[in-house]
Amino acid sequence: MFEIKKIQWYLIYSALILFVGFACGFLLSVTDPAFGESLLKIFQDMIANEIIGDTPPIMTLTLFLNNLEACLVIFIGGALFGIIPVAILFFNGVVIGAILEIARKTTGELVMLASVVPHGIFEIPAVIASGALGLMLGRAVTDEFGGKGDAAESAYQYGRIFVRYIIPFVAIAAIIEGFITPAILQMVT
Repeated sequence: MFEIKKIQWYLIYSALILFVGFACGFLLSVTDPAFGESLLKIFQDMIANEIIGDTPPIMTLTLFLNNLEACLVIFIGGALFGIIPVAILFFNGVVIGAILEIARKTTGELVMLASVVPHGIFEIPAVIASGALGLMLGRAVTDEFGGKGDAAESAYQYGRIFVRYIIPFVAIAAIIEGFITPAILQMVT
């Protein structure tokens, strides 16, 4: 049976990794704006330009699939002893922190917050929880190598949690980002 107290620590670890990355990206962008601007350009070329101009339903579906894929890689990547979730959480934190600092400087705090907060209240917890599940999976694999557990059984339990909680959060975040965030941005710009 899955213990809720077990995941609490992993949620904290996952959040810390993401937010340390965020702080690093933010500070790097403050001290060297070219760093943040280069990450923003990469983000625009790889992600934003794919969805700009799409209808809200297509944009929502694209965002859902992209974010679900990211969360799934974070979770399943935990099978490599938790290395993949740590790397992805930290790197995503750096990218988000750097881009938000550039956005804050160019558009102001209100527009920056309006572009992130509505969907971020669902998307960020989904990413953090995916990281926690990935770290737990890494621990389960390590335990099995040490003869202390069954990683397949743990993966099954964690997968059920992923389906039950992460997928709905990613879907809600995509719906908000595709339909509501643009409307809020129009009001504040």
